[in-house]
Amino acid sequence: MDELVQNMTKSLRQYNGEANRAVIKINTSFMVVGFIIVSFFLLVEMMSWYKYLKQQGGEMTYRLMLEVALKYLIAYFLVAMSSQIIVAIIQITNLLTRMVGANITNNLFEFEALKKGNWAIRIVVNSLAYIAGAIALMLTNIMVFMRFIELYVLRAVSPLIVAFWMSDDTRSIATNLLKRTAATAFQGVLIVVLLVIWQAFKLDQNVELAKADWLKTFAAGFSYIGKCVIFILILYRSQSTAKSLLQTN
Repeated sequence: MDELVQNMTKSLRQYNGEANRAVIKINTSFMVVGFIIVSFFLLVEMMSWYKYLKQQGGEMTYRLMLEVALKYLIAYFLVAMSSQIIVAIIQITNLLTRMVGANITNNLFEFEALKKGNWAIRIVVNSLAYIAGAIALMLTNIMVFMRFIELYVLRAVSPLIVAFWMSDDTRSIATNLLKRTAATAFQGVLIVVLLVIWQAFKLDQNVELAKADWLKTFAAGFSYIGKCVIFILILYRSQSTAKSLLQTN
């Protein structure tokens, strides 16, 4: 398996243990605030029920109080487990990523220098090809880094956002957190799919540039450069593609 895929499928703890420990501390601190938010929603609902029953000439029953308490007990549990929910989403997408990228080989962006043709043009084409490959590899690593940064942030703030699940007016906020986490994690799958497609396009499958012999001589170089440019453009849009597929902001 390619080193890029191995890096992509690391857990938050494996990718950067120090950052993960800091995120866990933030998550624990925000968990208290999340409990307060849930308690506030509980108080508001109890007061709403009390006011409604009073207007109807009824009173709060133990059964009603138990039903409301059970619902909010689940809410407290979700806030407490918010970090584990984020981790579970990441683990599922990592499993998919490993399945997709199982046959990816190393040196995906390796370019074999041209040895025929005009020496001046050959130097330019070879240089551009090496630069294009280096940029593609560098941007892939940057996208992986940015993906992990966002996952760390989402895990850190998850108790605050999950707490909003209990209110009908704010439930979309909590839903969006889960969808955003799934989209960010799923971006790794899309990147690996892109790498698999890249690997499938062998360098000897060169585009037909022109009938001129001197262009055919450099077809492998031009083809490699073109594929790198297309790869970079699609890679840049991988995050927006993942968000679009999961219909999140």
